Amino acid sequence: MRAYGLDRLAEAGEDDRIRDAFAAHYLNLAETTEPRLRGPEQGRWLRELAAEQDNLYAALRWAITRRDAETALRFVRALGWYWVLRGQPGEPETLARDVLELEPREHSTLIAEARMVCAMTAAGPSWELDSVQPALRAAVDDFTRLAHGQTPSNPVAAMAEPMLALSERDPERAFAVFDRYMTSSDPWVRAAVPLLRGSFSRMLGRIDWVEPDYRASLTAFRALGEGWGAASVLIQLAELGQLRGDYATAITALEEAGSAAAGLGAWGEVSYIDGLLASVRIRMGDLDRARENLEQAERAESERSVSLNDIGAWLALVRADLHWQQGDMAAAADSCAKALAWVEARQSPWWDGMRAQLQAKLGMVALREGDETRCRELLAAALHTAADWLELPALAAVIDAVAVFVLRPFGPAGPRHGAALAATLLGAAHTIRGAFDEGSLDAPGARDAARGVLGSAGFDAAYERGRALGRDEAIAAAEGAVAG
Repeated sequence: MRAYGLDRLAEAGEDDRIRDAFAAHYLNLAETTEPRLRGPEQGRWLRELAAEQDNLYAALRWAITRRDAETALRFVRALGWYWVLRGQPGEPETLARDVLELEPREHSTLIAEARMVCAMTAAGPSWELDSVQPALRAAVDDFTRLAHGQTPSNPVAAMAEPMLALSERDPERAFAVFDRYMTSSDPWVRAAVPLLRGSFSRMLGRIDWVEPDYRASLTAFRALGEGWGAASVLIQLAELGQLRGDYATAITALEEAGSAAAGLGAWGEVSYIDGLLASVRIRMGDLDRARENLEQAERAESERSVSLNDIGAWLALVRADLHWQQGDMAAAADSCAKALAWVEARQSPWWDGMRAQLQAKLGMVALREGDETRCRELLAAALHTAADWLELPALAAVIDAVAVFVLRPFGPAGPRHGAALAATLLGAAHTIRGAFDEGSLDAPGARDAARGVLGSAGFDAAYERGRALGRDEAIAAAEGAVAG
């Protein structure tokens, strides 16, 4: 019936006019709804857009077919945050890449912001910016030139300049952006700034700055009635609790985050919450409930995406941790290899942190199985990978793994030398990360073993020597330990 109607419209010469009106109607719906996705009724409006998704996509495709760059860009700007909330990989990136090829005639802050959203969306849900960096840089520069100090109001556009700074290996520039954003007239942007600043601080090992920022962001999002923002902060607080070994706090935060996410009705990050619950419970020793949470996360992720994606790869790492705790080294290695194969296919250095942690985990499996040579190879590769990227917690995790390696019972230099070197490496990892990782499956045991050999005073002295090392000195010490 629909095809018949379209044929009759085409015969009457009305096809383009009707399609243009159709596109205008759905553009108005998308643009009217977009700010409502950041308030107390975001769940309702998220469901409204989900119900109209086919029509919205048809209208956007029509604008692309007509080479109407302005309309297509406005669609992407209006739908960008919806796509983040829905967490549906695939089609949004394809649409955004098609729109990014169009040349708009209009030069305005609205279109510049839309181009920022378009480039970020075309980079994929994990924002691998390498393929879109020239387009994103041009859009950010145009917005800066046209906005006269005004900050972006669209959440995806607001992430563009900080992520570009990270991609260009200049994270300090991101903090200047966050300072500027605190003057935004948009209350959502102001609420998000402490969350973003805390996340970047944690990446750079400035852990003392993190919790106050997260708490400030949580208060602001709750005042706005914004469930996604509150859930996102709670996830970060749970990860901080896991780092500290405060598992009860982590579980409470994740359960609250899960309730907020469920209230939205459709949110792509629900599987991450379940996966993180599994990760925490693995560390608590509650392996049965961990397996339940992990299986639920894996089911949700397989329904969301037919192929492995970023969250699926991370869940494979959680699965490896579960196998490790169950003593199944072969299964742990298989899970790591699955995730590593996915990561190795990524072109962006954004994935180097996960790549390094997977290599280190495989090294620990090899060590457990008695293959010292393979362990050395994997730890050396992990150190090289982690040292080449900005994400300091990943580097610290690899150095923790090297500390475990030097404690191996067949170490040639004797137990005291190995214990002292392990303590020094653990201290170096502490400084790099900003804290000791109480939630590590390896580091607390290495700390206890080294202290048992050295005694408290000897351990503390060696640990403090490590704490005094700079980043490059710590990497050199770890490389020397692996090389033997």
